[in-house]
Amino acid sequence: MFKRVSLIISSLLLSIILLGYIFRLPLVQWAITPQLEKAGITLSCLNFSVTAQLNVHADKVCLTYQNQQLELIDITVNTKQVIVEHAVLSINPLPKSNQSSSAAKKLALALPEKRPLIAIKQLVIKSNDFNKPLKINLAEPILNQFNITGDINAKAILANNKLTGQFSVDDSLLKQLINTENTAVAGISFSTQQVFSFDGIELQLNGDVNAQFEYAMEQCRLEALANGRLIIGFNLNSKLVELDSSLLNNKLNLTPTCSSLVPPSDYADFIADQTPLNWQIKLPKVISITNNHLTLPMLNIMSEGDNQFEITLMESELNFTNLWADFKSMLAVSISTPDINNIELNAEFKNNTLKGNYTVALNSLPDFIASTSSNKISANKVNASGQFNLINIVDGKPSGNATSRLTAAKVDFAQLSVEQYEGRLTAQLDDALNAQITLKTLFKTLKYNEFKLTDISNTITAKANLTHGELFADLSANTVINKFNSPVIKLNNIKVASTGLQSRALKASHHVFVNDIELAVNHHISAVEHPFEIVVPTQNIVLLNTFIHQFEPLAQLTQGTFNGRISGDVNLQHASFAMELNNASALYNDYLASDLSSQFVGEYNSGQLNVKPTTFNLNELRAGVVIKNIKGNWQVKNNNARMFDIAGELFDGEFSLDKYSLNDLQQVANVNFKNIDASKLITLDEQSGITLSGRFAGTLPVHFNSTGIEVVNGSLSNQGTGKLMITNNAAFDSVMQQQQELQPVLGLLKNLDIQKLNSSVALKSDGWLKLGVNLQGYNKQAEQQVNFNYNHEENIFTLLRALRLSDEITQKVEQQYSQKGN
Repeated sequence: MFKRVSLIISSLLLSIILLGYIFRLPLVQWAITPQLEKAGITLSCLNFSVTAQLNVHADKVCLTYQNQQLELIDITVNTKQVIVEHAVLSINPLPKSNQSSSAAKKLALALPEKRPLIAIKQLVIKSNDFNKPLKINLAEPILNQFNITGDINAKAILANNKLTGQFSVDDSLLKQLINTENTAVAGISFSTQQVFSFDGIELQLNGDVNAQFEYAMEQCRLEALANGRLIIGFNLNSKLVELDSSLLNNKLNLTPTCSSLVPPSDYADFIADQTPLNWQIKLPKVISITNNHLTLPMLNIMSEGDNQFEITLMESELNFTNLWADFKSMLAVSISTPDINNIELNAEFKNNTLKGNYTVALNSLPDFIASTSSNKISANKVNASGQFNLINIVDGKPSGNATSRLTAAKVDFAQLSVEQYEGRLTAQLDDALNAQITLKTLFKTLKYNEFKLTDISNTITAKANLTHGELFADLSANTVINKFNSPVIKLNNIKVASTGLQSRALKASHHVFVNDIELAVNHHISAVEHPFEIVVPTQNIVLLNTFIHQFEPLAQLTQGTFNGRISGDVNLQHASFAMELNNASALYNDYLASDLSSQFVGEYNSGQLNVKPTTFNLNELRAGVVIKNIKGNWQVKNNNARMFDIAGELFDGEFSLDKYSLNDLQQVANVNFKNIDASKLITLDEQSGITLSGRFAGTLPVHFNSTGIEVVNGSLSNQGTGKLMITNNAAFDSVMQQQQELQPVLGLLKNLDIQKLNSSVALKSDGWLKLGVNLQGYNKQAEQQVNFNYNHEENIFTLLRALRLSDEITQKVEQQYSQKGN
């Protein structure tokens, strides 16, 4: 009975074992699958058996965790070792629902004191992002100490609360991960040995790096070098990456052929000469990255050699998901070269606002500026400085302000020379895009050929709204020039107030004062025309004395008014004008002209000035003799000015002038006179003791030439009878005493009724007047007819000068003029 029961129990146990082996796979999957699923692991395939040595052998195990697939093939498990002949890890994108995992925790592993050692003879890591799969081997010679060889060489020690170790990689790993052919990273070569530790939350790397990057662009070759120690920390929870790169030695080298990258231009050689070829880059102690946010406390780039460049970035922050939203940084740039004394730039970008300041100092202009045209420009001691504050420069409507100041001790360009130049620029822009720019320019002196301007000040302001499709700018300007000197004329106290509108063309108005003379100028500048209008309001003619004195120092305007209007086109070199002169009086040395009036119109066309025939009226001209009620005509034809048909009153008679040209050095003007009162003429010399009555007429052909004025073949004759009386004339009495034989004849002249008088008139350019007189008359007392021939010579210029000096009106005018002032 016992034997039968034992046989039955044995058969039952054997059957159970046999059934368990036959159904081992379903039973194992049924037992462990729920446990794996709790950890998020899916077991998709399992096939194992027990060998004769009681080893568990699995042909294949398939595991999936968060879309990452691991296949273990040909696995042998016993009490001493777990040997995996081949493993494949496929790295795939994480599911969107699993991309944000729960917070990591500190390692707290309950590592068994004894377990089989693990060995993976070949682990292949594949990814669509890799250029080639990675292949590594993993061995555990001592419990929880792992050696990794293959594409990555590393050693790791696993403890209950930390994973530590070291690894070394080089650029061959990078080339396996990504395709570097024909890319910017193709020239990267590096090697690094890192010590690492991981406590479940923080990963720490500490080791040496030796890296080199070479890149060729056209003929330029760039080389970047980095060697030294690099420390990296990464927190899984905060996603914070911190890099300590302060112990790295970084260099950037360029070949001289890199100058070929500068586009061909006038400034290409200058930039090539200034740009250093060797640079040092200093990184900060801490560079941190968290949540796509980069913090860079400092980055310093400094050149080597004579050309000193230093570029420093400070307190920089950058968000990779939105580059400009949270970007902020401070920039400092310093440049000093043999050609550039100093350039300093300080700027800060924060909250979408850029602000900063700059200074530039040059001993002279660079050659590419000095040689931009056929006429070389040069400048000494050039300095520039300014500041700026710009808001919303990336998004939205920008606004802000900027100021700039430029000075130069001297600037020369072609025939133009400027000393002590200063320019101040102010620019403003509000959020409605209303812009205002003001430029104030100061010159101590400005020379152009023989022209010189002193103490120049100009301020111009432009206002515009930038939202319009077409730009319209309101312009206003004020210009002050203390002095303007030229070989022809000198001007003082020039003031110009201007307003204008700039669109497709410029329309401007100017209110001008030159030596207190007022002008109003309007003009319109476009691509094809430049019409203008100049209005001269009615003003005192005395203001013109400052101009007239420069040409004729002895000339003075004493009273009167003038006005006018000029219009035309600058491009066409054409202008029409109308001028008016009213009640003008002038004094030239001891000549006085009173009450001159004239209205005239004319035009200027391509260098030719023309004035239509115009009448003028002159009330009185005093030149030793008094000429009154002068009327005549004048005109300008093709730049040639002339007067004609001139008539007036002289010695209670009339005179006329047929023509006189102001431009012709050699000409003949015929002067005719009639009804001249002889008593007026003879009494020019009040002390002569000679009186003469009657009327005379005559013709004087006046010849003008390079030597002066001459009268040739002039004639004088009486009109009607006249009377000659000589009493107490010392010269006449002296002749009678000296020539006793002539006394009877000369005595007849003392009381003579003139019947006929003819005289030739000749005047030399030196003022000597010669008269050939034939006098016929009758002496009643002697009852005798008289026929007398007489030649008289006298310097008429001396006589007239004496007469003018004794003219009381001259003194009165001079007194009046001195009271009015210039």
